[in-house]
Amino acid sequence: MDQQEDLPKPSTGKEFFTVTLSSVNDLVQQGASANELAAYLVLARGAGKRMKTSWGINAIANHTGQTYHRASESIGWLAEHGFIGKLNFDTNQVKTKKPVWQITPSEAALTPIEIALANALVDGIGAGKSNPPLERIDTQIEMGKHGLGAARLDALMVLLHLYSHQLMADYGGINPQSGIYKHWEAAERQCDADGSEIFNLDGTNAAFYEIKGEQNVVYLKFAKAALFYVIDDAERNERFWSAFYNLKTLKFLYETTQIWSADPSKDKKAHPLYTLYVHDQHARASDPYLANVVNRAMINQIDPDYHGFNSDGEYEPEIDLLNGQFRYIANKKTGGFPIGIYRLRFRAHTKDTGKGMAAEQKRVDDWTRLINDCVSH
Repeated sequence: MDQQEDLPKPSTGKEFFTVTLSSVNDLVQQGASANELAAYLVLARGAGKRMKTSWGINAIANHTGQTYHRASESIGWLAEHGFIGKLNFDTNQVKTKKPVWQITPSEAALTPIEIALANALVDGIGAGKSNPPLERIDTQIEMGKHGLGAARLDALMVLLHLYSHQLMADYGGINPQSGIYKHWEAAERQCDADGSEIFNLDGTNAAFYEIKGEQNVVYLKFAKAALFYVIDDAERNERFWSAFYNLKTLKFLYETTQIWSADPSKDKKAHPLYTLYVHDQHARASDPYLANVVNRAMINQIDPDYHGFNSDGEYEPEIDLLNGQFRYIANKKTGGFPIGIYRLRFRAHTKDTGKGMAAEQKRVDDWTRLINDCVSH
């Protein structure tokens, strides 16, 4: 296993820092490259709520993959353009004579959007501290046809804009009304007249449904906001998807398949029923999901000798008879809407994040009890 995959579970450490999206956009508007943007994030991480830090060139080099020379140039650029200011020596730092940098808030927006970023996004986590996330963007990203500089900047900008749309308590991930999501459609085989229902859950008013994944969808306004500096629409679209897949490959985000009461990308009254599956091996160690329970219930009714589970007894879609398709359970009258919602791995443990994951767990627990009670009778 390489270091980029050494992530036992998504980071929800209580320590986090904030930046404003207007400051991020202003940096790029004034010509910042990925180096300057990454350096700004490192200094913001070092500053925390104090808005001042003794972190400097060494910290930037250690956390971003930049050389000492490049890190020095990045700090110089940030200071020259007014994003940081050098203070007199901190009275607590007189003996060490470390310079102190003041983070200067952007005035680009009257109501700036503040995004919370886990310290682990800069520091790394576990064994991954020797290969922190920002360094992976610098050293492991795929170049694409527009060059490494563009690929690195695009990945950082899409990542930060995704953070501004991640609402764990409301959507269990990135808001599908503002960002990106994946279509799931009724599977073709084992369907009844309406193209979706497989069979009833005995003794209940619920049924099993079978679905398959389709394409990702992104609102044009989201791509335009994240990569506002790319003027040509076709080029912007191409660079957005390149950045998205780079972030996914480098494990900054992962997909969850969720079942909702209605389409949350269109209906604000829609509410989540449960998360069906978490499409990430490491995240499945901590994020609750219901696929194992659903499949065991179905197998119990129609095929007790089925062996679509791994040696640990966990459901494996790769070895399932449905070849990667999924089953879910919903009330036959009210139905359920399957949708792929993405989650960012490095999450700040804000109150809303805590509420969101607690609600996720409760929904899975409630449905697990309900399904098991039905199957056992």
